[in-house]
Parts: sequence; structure tokens; C-alpha cells
Amino acid sequence: MAIYFYYGKEDFLISEEIEKLKKELLDEAFKAMNYRVYYSPEFPELMDICSSAPLMFGNLLSVVHCENYFMRIKNKKIEFTDEQLKSLETALKNAADGNNIVFVCNEPRDDDKKKTDTRLKIFKILTQNSNLKNFPEFKNYDKELPSVINRLLKAKDMTADTKTVRAIIEQCGVNLRIIDSELEKLKILNYPNKKITEKDVRANCKLQEDVFALADLIIGADKNAVLKNFRAATEKKHYLEILSLLQGNLHKLIYIKTCGNEKSGFEIMKALNMRGSSDYPIVLIKEKIRNKSLNDLWEFKHALTEAELKIKTGKTTNPEYLLESVLLTEGKNV
Repeated sequence: MAIYFYYGKEDFLISEEIEKLKKELLDEAFKAMNYRVYYSPEFPELMDICSSAPLMFGNLLSVVHCENYFMRIKNKKIEFTDEQLKSLETALKNAADGNNIVFVCNEPRDDDKKKTDTRLKIFKILTQNSNLKNFPEFKNYDKELPSVINRLLKAKDMTADTKTVRAIIEQCGVNLRIIDSELEKLKILNYPNKKITEKDVRANCKLQEDVFALADLIIGADKNAVLKNFRAATEKKHYLEILSLLQGNLHKLIYIKTCGNEKSGFEIMKALNMRGSSDYPIVLIKEKIRNKSLNDLWEFKHALTEAELKIKTGKTTNPEYLLESVLLTEGKNV
């Protein structure tokens, strides 16, 4: 018997861990019978799962999605009484040999307010009676991310150099499920070649929906990339939403440019409500805006504000063209 508790935003890695357990614990001949998946079951059913005993067909593996135990999903949240929690703890400690249970709490990527509440008693019970693993969402500067991508490449019998792996992150973002899907596409497009190049990635992989990538390109020199990224973003988001996000990003760049020499990286991160155990993101941003003056950033922000005013007051007949002009000139001579 083993109890596992996996939680976090990176559901791809959680799925990988479950697949490993299926291979390790289940007899292939009886997998369909002994593998079960539940979605936030009510207390009586949860107790039945914990009390189940395998018969003659080998180990049981039950995956219990418990998102509704920790957060409100689709306006529903399940809460247990102290007595029920005590019964659950007893059941977990006395689960039968061969009855393996994986509690899973997938946190939504697009909502930081919805996360596993570590203050709840049920979290402490699961933590104390399980093999616990947290799978947070990667940041594009995480040192572990390239090694994970290389592992995905190897699993598909593909290779790529460091520059190409970085291009994958820039184009696809940090969602491993999206990255894995794009690598599968590259494998098909490049067959029989096993090595992919940066050119392959730039030509065939989707641009990430994160508008931070667009802001990153804006302060670079490749205006063709800026335009391509902007047009890709408008396919997913309304241009006013993109404009709002750009304004927020520029606000951060201006703050960092203004206070970069007076405050530490951690102080800046706290002021901008940026999370992380390292101030490397601030170091990276400082380097990227090193050749941009504070006046350049203010002019750019002012031009975006002017464009937003024209769009909202109907003084332009082509909002997207106006925004493209601002982006390509960084707000100068528009």
C-alpha cells in the first residue's frame, strides 16, 4: 500500500508520475479493472476508496482528483467535518496492502487565487500520510526547464542544441503539455531527421499566448518578430486586452529602470508583486533594458496611452494598424 499526494500547476508532470505508477504497480492484463479515477468524491465514496481491498487480480491504483477539497471549482467546494477528517486519517493509515491511492490537486494556470490551501486540516492529513510532491509552474528562467525539455526530446528520439531549446521556450512558453505537443509536431515535420534546429522551431512552433513575450520582443531589435508576435496574440486576445497587458509590463520596466540602482532585486520583486525564490528575473530584465533610456520607455508608454484613447473614442478606423505602428516605432513619430 502507498498513498501519494501530487499538487501544483504543472499537470503534465503529474500525469507522467501517474503513468510511472501504473507501469510499476499494475498488472497489464488487469489494468482496466484495477485502475480507477475519481473526481472530488463525497465523503462516503472517499471512505470506500480508502477501504478497498484488492482481490485476486493484483494491486489497485485509484487516482482521486481532490481539487474541490481545496478550492471552489465551478462554484463548488467540498468541506469535511473534524470527525470525518479523523476517520479519513485513520483509513489512510490502515489502508490495505495493494490499495494504492494518488490524491491529485491540479491548480489552474490562469488563476493564481485558486491554489492548494496548505492551511486546511485535510492538507496536513494528506501530507503526513503520503508521499508528497509539489509541481509548480516553471518560469522561463528556471534552470531546470531546459533539462526537462531535453528529456522530452530524448523520449521522442530527437536532439537539439542549447540555442534551439531556448527558442522552444521563447516560442511555446513554459506549459510542458504545449511544449510536448509542439515537439511531436516537429518530429513529424522533420522526419527522418532527428535533430531539430532553431530555424525549425521559429518556423513551425506556435508563439506563446503570454503577452510578456511580446513586451520582451518590443525592447529588442527584431521588429519582424514583434509584428509576428503581435498578430499571433491578436488571434487569441482582443487588442485592447493586449494593450492593457503591455501597459502593465511597461509600468514594471519603468519602475525597474527608475529604482534599479537604489533597491535590491528582492525589494523590486516585492514592490511589483512578483513571486520567486531568486531575484534573477530582475537581473535579466535590467540587462534587457540596459540600452533603453527612461525617457524612451516613458515615450513608449505615452504613445500606447494615446493609442488607447483614440481607439476608445473612435478616432481611428483601424485600431490594430494603429497599435502595430506604435509597436514598430516604440512610440516615436506615430
